[in-house]
Amino acid sequence: MLRYVWRAPNLRAGAPLHQLVCSAQKSTVTAATANKNRVARKSTVAPIDSHHAPPVLLNFQDGRTAYQSKNTLELFRSRVVLKLCGNDLIVNNNEKLLKLSRMILPQRLFEYIMRMTFYGQFVGGIDVDDLKPKLEKMKEHGVRPILDYSVEADLKEDDADEEVPDVVITNVQFTPDMITSSRDTHQVVARAYPYKGEESCEMNLKIFLECLETAHEACDRDAFSAIKITGLGKPNALLEGSQFLWQIRELFLEFSDIYEHTLPKSINLDVLPRDVLGPETPVVQKRMSLDHLKDMLRKFGADISDSEIEEIFAAMEPSQRGLVKFHKFREYCMPGPPAKPLYTILTNLRNPEGHRRLHDITDEHLQALNRVEQRLHVLCDRALELDAKILIDAEQTYFQPMIDFFSNKLMPRYNKDKAIVFNTYQCYLKRTPSALMYDLDKAEALGYTLGAKLVRGAYMEQERMRAEDLGYPDPIFPDKASTNSCYHNMVEILMNPLEKKGCEVMIASHNEFSIQYVVERMRQANISPSEGGIYFGQLLGMCDQVTYLLGAGGYNSYKYVPYGPIEAVLPYLSRRAYENKGMLKGSKKEIELLKGELKRRRYGLLPN
Repeated sequence: MLRYVWRAPNLRAGAPLHQLVCSAQKSTVTAATANKNRVARKSTVAPIDSHHAPPVLLNFQDGRTAYQSKNTLELFRSRVVLKLCGNDLIVNNNEKLLKLSRMILPQRLFEYIMRMTFYGQFVGGIDVDDLKPKLEKMKEHGVRPILDYSVEADLKEDDADEEVPDVVITNVQFTPDMITSSRDTHQVVARAYPYKGEESCEMNLKIFLECLETAHEACDRDAFSAIKITGLGKPNALLEGSQFLWQIRELFLEFSDIYEHTLPKSINLDVLPRDVLGPETPVVQKRMSLDHLKDMLRKFGADISDSEIEEIFAAMEPSQRGLVKFHKFREYCMPGPPAKPLYTILTNLRNPEGHRRLHDITDEHLQALNRVEQRLHVLCDRALELDAKILIDAEQTYFQPMIDFFSNKLMPRYNKDKAIVFNTYQCYLKRTPSALMYDLDKAEALGYTLGAKLVRGAYMEQERMRAEDLGYPDPIFPDKASTNSCYHNMVEILMNPLEKKGCEVMIASHNEFSIQYVVERMRQANISPSEGGIYFGQLLGMCDQVTYLLGAGGYNSYKYVPYGPIEAVLPYLSRRAYENKGMLKGSKKEIELLKGELKRRRYGLLPN
């Protein structure tokens, strides 16, 4: 048995983050070079239990462990499909090729070819019964599923006749008529559910519940299911709600200030690079005083007396410390039911140009948002009964404020003892550090467990071009290095709460360095691989050299497993092919590992 040791003396607990990253990068490169010619040799990874154990380098070149669950035909398919996904001509025309194939081939032949290629590679099966053999095989090798019913809208077709919705726009980034055009213009790289009335939302709710049940059956513990909130409600209502929440945030930032000792003890801004935090003061650092509230209402000419303002402020801040946090201010600005006093006042205020400073949400959209919340409670109640977990996926920035709001509202109720609800943080967004620190502060203040899923992000092209078209600041970090820095810094922000059982986190990444980085930080903090509240997730059909190695080492390792009828998941396959192209441009390692494994099996060096 060989055990690969990551010898990096500077990777010590408490070392500055930049030192940890630089040392780890140098060590990873050295170790990877040393292991280059050892691919054919057997290796295993033992769980790390001791804080004093030497750092362990996960051998991501261990093809035997990575592909032990696959037969030779599956390996051959993986290699062919992943190579095709790196071909620009095929990927850029994949939708046309799929439609042409459907037209000229008999249905049974088309479905057989899809099962033997793209569908078989990236999709778990047609239905729950079709899924079970694959899930059982994963379970044998220490890997559990994150189930997702992957029926998606073909946006170019579904939205072609969509009318510009009835949303009054006061913030340009929430312009609704750009949603359709941006979808038509750019490659679709994330899930979107077709909205065809409330009946479709009820159908999606039933599907999400079925995913939860199946995940629970397939997992001995910590079952996960992924959902998208846009599948549970009217998009225009989510859009208007997001604009409303954004305006509340802007008001608070304008009429608040930084005071000493406003950060939670678990957050140390000194270790975070300035370029990650950005030019804007994180909302978690700011507080609103009584004078701030008076200034705000007087500036916009509110017809309200000082005693009434003092009464509202006292309701927001009953402890009489004199400072209000953002989450409390937002709570008193919400429309209800019943409506909070500030909602009625602020939605009638106007700026010098005569426009409302805070535009209210229409009654129709309020009812639609209430129905979304009711559906979320049905899901979370069932998850609590099953002891399962729900991953709420991130979406475009014009929906995200409302998604964050729902996630934050669910966690105090369902995450009392451990995380049931997880919100997703896209680390390519400049706002993510501020958002994560705010959510941590709220969780610490209210005494619940934060559930966080860290991803890099899936909407970069669309978000950037939309910002350029509409003339608002680009919400994305300028380069890949900045995104990577944000990702690792968000891990650092979460480490202290993780040690104190104040949060749980899903590391959703295919980046081997990021996985190695988190594993090393777990060792330093003496966090158990299986019981420490850290989970690792990769997509089905990709990155097996990471998933199965983690599973063999006793870590909480997951595959994101989509399922659904072949015809219905074609938009998902189109999107996956486009995403794979970008990933494969950066590395051919997985294809080479598959090639090496096939050679070993061919020459009888390995069974299967």
